[in-house]
Amino acid sequence: MLLSTVLLRFSVAFVASFLFGFVRQRMGKPIGFGTFIFLAQGSCALALTAITLQADNPLPLLSAIVTGIGFLGAGALFRSGERVVGFTSAATIWAFAILGLTIGVGEYLIAGMLYTTIWTVIFVDLYMQRRWIGSHQRKLELEIIIGTTDAELEAIGIQPRSAAQEFHLDREKGTMALTYLIHKPDGETEDLIRRLEASTAVRHVSIEA
Repeated sequence: MLLSTVLLRFSVAFVASFLFGFVRQRMGKPIGFGTFIFLAQGSCALALTAITLQADNPLPLLSAIVTGIGFLGAGALFRSGERVVGFTSAATIWAFAILGLTIGVGEYLIAGMLYTTIWTVIFVDLYMQRRWIGSHQRKLELEIIIGTTDAELEAIGIQPRSAAQEFHLDREKGTMALTYLIHKPDGETEDLIRRLEASTAVRHVSIEA
Protein backbone atom coordinates (compact mmCIF):
# COMPACT_ATOMS: atom_id res chain seq x y z
CA MET A 1 0.00 0.00 0.00
CA LEU A 2 1.27 3.45 -0.91
CA LEU A 3 2.54 5.65 1.93
CA SER A 4 0.33 8.51 0.67
CA THR A 5 -2.75 6.29 1.04
CA VAL A 6 -1.82 5.33 4.60
CA LEU A 7 -1.18 8.97 5.55
CA LEU A 8 -4.46 10.10 3.96
CA ARG A 9 -6.53 7.53 5.83
CA PHE A 10 -4.82 8.22 9.15
CA SER A 11 -5.31 11.96 8.64
CA VAL A 12 -9.00 11.62 7.82
CA ALA A 13 -9.57 9.44 10.90
CA PHE A 14 -7.61 11.87 13.07
CA VAL A 15 -9.41 15.02 11.92
CA ALA A 16 -12.87 13.44 12.17
CA SER A 17 -12.30 12.07 15.68
CA PHE A 18 -10.48 15.18 16.91
CA LEU A 19 -13.30 17.55 15.91
CA PHE A 20 -15.96 15.35 17.47
CA GLY A 21 -14.01 14.66 20.64
CA PHE A 22 -13.11 18.32 21.09
CA VAL A 23 -16.77 19.35 20.94
CA ARG A 24 -17.74 16.61 23.41
CA GLN A 25 -14.97 17.76 25.75
CA ARG A 26 -16.24 21.35 25.58
CA MET A 27 -19.72 20.07 26.45
CA GLY A 28 -18.33 18.58 29.66
CA LYS A 29 -18.94 14.96 28.69
CA PRO A 30 -16.97 12.37 30.68
CA ILE A 31 -15.38 10.87 27.55
CA GLY A 32 -13.01 13.41 26.02
CA PHE A 33 -11.40 13.88 22.64
CA GLY A 34 -8.42 11.66 23.44
CA THR A 35 -10.62 8.57 23.69
CA PHE A 36 -12.26 9.16 20.31
CA ILE A 37 -8.90 9.84 18.64
CA PHE A 38 -7.39 6.64 20.02
CA LEU A 39 -10.46 4.67 18.97
CA ALA A 40 -10.52 5.94 15.42
CA GLN A 41 -6.75 5.78 14.93
CA GLY A 42 -6.45 2.33 16.45
CA SER A 43 -9.30 0.95 14.37
CA CYS A 44 -7.89 2.58 11.26
CA ALA A 45 -4.45 1.09 11.95
CA LEU A 46 -5.88 -2.39 12.46
CA ALA A 47 -7.95 -2.11 9.28
CA LEU A 48 -4.87 -1.04 7.30
CA THR A 49 -2.90 -3.92 8.79
CA ALA A 50 -5.68 -6.39 7.97
CA ILE A 51 -5.94 -5.45 4.31
CA THR A 52 -2.14 -5.37 3.99
CA LEU A 53 -1.29 -8.68 5.65
CA GLN A 54 -4.45 -10.59 4.78
CA ALA A 55 -5.72 -8.98 1.62
CA ASP A 56 -7.61 -12.13 0.61
CA ASN A 57 -9.47 -12.46 3.92
CA PRO A 58 -9.15 -9.45 6.25
CA LEU A 59 -12.42 -10.19 8.06
CA PRO A 60 -10.93 -12.03 11.10
CA LEU A 61 -8.83 -9.01 12.06
CA LEU A 62 -11.59 -6.55 11.25
CA SER A 63 -14.13 -8.46 13.33
CA ALA A 64 -11.77 -8.20 16.31
CA ILE A 65 -12.46 -4.45 16.38
CA VAL A 66 -16.21 -4.96 16.62
CA THR A 67 -15.86 -7.61 19.32
CA GLY A 68 -13.17 -5.99 21.42
CA ILE A 69 -14.65 -2.51 21.49
CA GLY A 70 -17.71 -3.82 23.33
CA PHE A 71 -15.71 -4.06 26.55
CA LEU A 72 -14.69 -0.41 26.35
CA GLY A 73 -18.25 0.65 25.58
CA ALA A 74 -19.54 -1.24 28.62
CA GLY A 75 -17.22 0.84 30.78
CA ALA A 76 -19.12 3.98 29.77
CA LEU A 77 -22.29 2.71 31.46
CA PHE A 78 -22.99 3.63 35.05
CA ARG A 79 -25.93 3.68 37.43
CA SER A 80 -27.53 6.96 38.51
CA GLY A 81 -30.21 6.34 41.10
CA GLU A 82 -32.52 3.72 39.62
CA ARG A 83 -31.42 4.33 36.04
CA VAL A 84 -28.48 3.08 34.01
CA VAL A 85 -27.06 5.91 31.91
CA GLY A 86 -24.23 6.30 29.42
CA PHE A 87 -25.78 4.36 26.54
CA THR A 88 -25.21 7.23 24.10
CA SER A 89 -21.52 7.42 25.04
CA ALA A 90 -21.15 3.65 24.79
CA ALA A 91 -22.82 3.56 21.37
CA THR A 92 -20.67 6.49 20.19
CA ILE A 93 -17.52 4.65 21.22
CA TRP A 94 -18.61 1.66 19.15
CA ALA A 95 -19.56 3.87 16.20
CA PHE A 96 -16.15 5.60 16.19
CA ALA A 97 -14.40 2.25 16.14
CA ILE A 98 -16.43 1.39 13.05
CA LEU A 99 -15.66 4.84 11.61
CA GLY A 100 -11.93 4.20 11.92
CA LEU A 101 -12.39 0.79 10.36
CA THR A 102 -14.29 2.09 7.31
CA ILE A 103 -11.73 4.85 6.77
CA GLY A 104 -8.92 2.32 7.13
CA VAL A 105 -10.30 0.12 4.35
CA GLY A 106 -10.92 3.15 2.13
CA GLU A 107 -14.74 3.21 2.25
CA TYR A 108 -15.00 6.99 2.50
CA LEU A 109 -18.65 7.19 1.43
CA ILE A 110 -19.75 4.82 4.19
CA ALA A 111 -17.51 6.62 6.68
CA GLY A 112 -18.96 9.99 5.66
CA MET A 113 -22.53 8.77 6.04
CA LEU A 114 -21.74 7.29 9.46
CA TYR A 115 -19.99 10.48 10.59
CA THR A 116 -22.93 12.62 9.49
CA THR A 117 -25.34 10.33 11.33
CA ILE A 118 -23.29 10.53 14.53
CA TRP A 119 -23.28 14.34 14.49
CA THR A 120 -27.01 14.48 13.72
CA VAL A 121 -27.88 12.17 16.62
CA ILE A 122 -25.63 14.07 19.05
CA PHE A 123 -27.17 17.44 18.17
CA VAL A 124 -30.72 16.10 18.47
CA ASP A 125 -29.82 14.43 21.77
CA LEU A 126 -28.36 17.72 23.03
CA TYR A 127 -31.54 19.55 22.02
CA MET A 128 -33.66 17.07 23.99
CA GLN A 129 -31.29 17.14 26.94
CA ARG A 130 -31.58 20.92 27.25
CA ARG A 131 -35.35 20.54 27.37
CA TRP A 132 -35.33 17.40 29.55
CA ILE A 133 -37.29 15.36 27.03
CA GLY A 134 -37.57 11.57 27.04
CA SER A 135 -34.72 9.78 28.81
CA HIS A 136 -33.44 13.15 30.03
CA GLN A 137 -36.32 13.44 32.50
CA ARG A 138 -35.36 13.94 36.13
CA LYS A 139 -36.97 12.53 39.24
CA LEU A 140 -38.62 15.03 41.61
CA GLU A 141 -39.40 13.82 45.12
CA LEU A 142 -41.77 15.74 47.39
CA GLU A 143 -42.88 15.32 50.96
CA ILE A 144 -46.09 17.24 51.55
CA ILE A 145 -48.51 17.61 54.44
CA ILE A 146 -51.46 15.22 54.47
CA GLY A 147 -54.56 17.11 53.39
CA THR A 148 -52.82 19.14 50.68
CA THR A 149 -55.27 19.29 47.79
CA ASP A 150 -54.59 18.85 44.09
CA ALA A 151 -55.55 22.50 43.60
CA GLU A 152 -52.82 23.57 46.03
CA LEU A 153 -50.28 21.40 44.21
CA GLU A 154 -51.27 22.83 40.83
CA ALA A 155 -50.97 26.36 42.24
CA ILE A 156 -47.24 25.81 42.81
CA GLY A 157 -46.71 24.05 39.49
CA ILE A 158 -47.12 20.38 40.43
CA GLN A 159 -49.44 17.91 38.74
CA PRO A 160 -52.25 16.19 40.70
CA ARG A 161 -51.35 13.29 42.96
CA SER A 162 -52.83 10.87 40.42
CA ALA A 163 -50.03 11.83 38.00
CA ALA A 164 -47.27 10.88 40.45
CA GLN A 165 -45.04 7.92 39.58
CA GLU A 166 -44.92 6.83 43.22
CA PHE A 167 -47.07 7.62 46.24
CA HIS A 168 -46.48 6.81 49.91
CA LEU A 169 -48.57 7.86 52.91
CA ASP A 170 -46.93 8.23 56.34
CA ARG A 171 -49.67 8.84 58.90
CA GLU A 172 -47.25 8.96 61.82
CA LYS A 173 -45.39 11.89 60.29
CA GLY A 174 -48.53 13.33 58.76
CA THR A 175 -46.98 13.50 55.32
CA MET A 176 -47.30 12.12 51.81
CA ALA A 177 -44.27 11.28 49.68
CA LEU A 178 -44.77 11.87 45.96
CA THR A 179 -42.41 11.11 43.08
CA TYR A 180 -42.74 12.78 39.67
CA LEU A 181 -40.75 12.67 36.44
CA ILE A 182 -40.23 16.18 35.09
CA HIS A 183 -38.82 17.41 31.80
CA LYS A 184 -38.37 21.14 32.13
CA PRO A 185 -35.47 23.36 31.00
CA ASP A 186 -32.99 24.21 33.76
CA GLY A 187 -34.39 27.72 34.34
CA GLU A 188 -37.95 26.48 34.76
CA THR A 189 -36.79 23.67 37.05
CA GLU A 190 -35.00 26.15 39.32
CA ASP A 191 -38.14 28.33 39.50
CA LEU A 192 -40.22 25.27 40.38
CA ILE A 193 -37.84 24.27 43.17
CA ARG A 194 -37.95 27.78 44.63
CA ARG A 195 -41.78 27.76 44.65
CA LEU A 196 -41.84 24.35 46.31
CA GLU A 197 -39.35 25.35 49.00
CA ALA A 198 -41.40 28.47 49.75
CA SER A 199 -44.67 26.56 50.06
CA THR A 200 -45.93 25.81 53.57
CA ALA A 201 -47.48 22.57 52.30
CA VAL A 202 -44.08 21.13 51.33
CA ARG A 203 -41.92 19.57 54.03
CA HIS A 204 -39.08 18.40 51.78
CA VAL A 205 -38.11 18.56 48.10
CA SER A 206 -35.28 16.95 46.19
CA ILE A 207 -34.47 16.47 42.51
CA GLU A 208 -32.22 13.99 40.78
CA ALA A 209 -29.01 15.58 39.51
